[in-house]
Amino acid sequence: MSNSEPTAEKSGARRSSRAMWCVVLLALVLYSWNAIRVTPLTGYDAGGHAGYILTLIEQHRLPHPHEGWSTFHPPAYYLMSALVWAPLAPLGGVTLSAGVRAISVLSILAAAVVLLRLLNVRGVAPGASAVAVALALFVPCSQLAGTWLGNEALGVAFASLALPGVLALQRSPHQLSAAFRAGAFAGLALATKFTGVFVVAACVVPFLRGGLDRRARGAAALLVVTAAAIAGPVFVRNAILTGSPVPMTRDEPGPAQWWEEYTVFRERRLGDYLGFPLSVFREPTLLTRESTVPGKHYNEALLNVWGAAYASFWYDTFNHRFPYDVRRPGHEVWAGPLLTGLGVLPTALVLLGLTLCVRDVLRSGLRAPDAPLVVMAGVALVTFVTFTARAPALVAAKGSYLLPLLVPAGLFFARGVGALRGRVRHAALGVSAAAALAAALIFTSGLVFDPSNPAAARKGWSVIAKQLPGQHIDEAVEMLLGASR
Repeated sequence: MSNSEPTAEKSGARRSSRAMWCVVLLALVLYSWNAIRVTPLTGYDAGGHAGYILTLIEQHRLPHPHEGWSTFHPPAYYLMSALVWAPLAPLGGVTLSAGVRAISVLSILAAAVVLLRLLNVRGVAPGASAVAVALALFVPCSQLAGTWLGNEALGVAFASLALPGVLALQRSPHQLSAAFRAGAFAGLALATKFTGVFVVAACVVPFLRGGLDRRARGAAALLVVTAAAIAGPVFVRNAILTGSPVPMTRDEPGPAQWWEEYTVFRERRLGDYLGFPLSVFREPTLLTRESTVPGKHYNEALLNVWGAAYASFWYDTFNHRFPYDVRRPGHEVWAGPLLTGLGVLPTALVLLGLTLCVRDVLRSGLRAPDAPLVVMAGVALVTFVTFTARAPALVAAKGSYLLPLLVPAGLFFARGVGALRGRVRHAALGVSAAAALAAALIFTSGLVFDPSNPAAARKGWSVIAKQLPGQHIDEAVEMLLGASR
């Protein structure tokens, strides 16, 4: 009997591992389908990103940070995309779009694999691990970033890949190989998107303790030098060209600033960070059928920063993937409330897990095993609050800005589930699994919603292209959309 029990455990572990890898494989299939089927040029600032890539290809130079729409972003994603764009351009807009989107697809999958491995190392129960990975892959914010043209998903991947090294250093800060891996991926995250600062903050934590010996100090130096060598030139260049290491096109006169100002109802107030508007569950979209401001059919509930972040994490709040007609409501009447409603419990479990990890840090200090994750989450939240206070536009409080916390959130979710017992635990996992499944189905292009009409994107980006001549936005739009109308 005693000999058969370990065998049964190993067999069960293998089955659970296969089940989790099946979740990843399913995500690969759905993401690939969406990368092909979702209308090219769909997504946040897609035309600006495309123009940045084409500038690299056509002019063989990095654009000035204030020169275009998306040109303030660090260049790593655009350099990588240019390598894909150039050979695929002759094959047509759909192939070109799907090829460039493959970077984002593989990025979210890489983050999910990192989460899966960390959950396995921690000995998390198979059911909780499978649901955590499914949520990471299928939460709408991940699916949106993972099938769009843009730098968010790649930034998430690099931040996620840095975490195993960071957590290894937290256990033992002497490991040079872990320090190099953490520094390299943190540097790449910062050279991809400014939100890379979240994981950079986590990298510091293992060395914030007394009594570091010579080898530990050497590991710290290796991490810093590696990250600085990769990301440092980006910020030095920005400072030289603009006077700021973190320039923003929204701060300069031009179409980016105008667009953000158009979605400003008023300046932020303290109340925008307090409470949570329940109307977000009824209508989690930017466009609304009711507005107190003439000519602006915008949802004022999204003035609440946490309401906007939550809605855009669990739905297509800014109506890029799903059409929204304020005169003729359709599927969005049930799809938005369904997903935001199902998302409450898994989000609460993430917050519960974070709270438990914060408690550990308060008890044990920064030597607590998950202290880097807590610091990373704290820096992300403080940055998000600071940024949204400075940028009061409704479109500024995107949940995707917190997407680098994807792996920490998965680990917090597993910790929160682990605090539950019996039927409550099983019920929580069931509801969370249902949330992941519903999101996967609703965001499968063509299953519930047809691909969006490219005419609106073409018209909008054509207007912007005229205001930003020489940025190749108009050429990029034509290459991606072709003859479509």
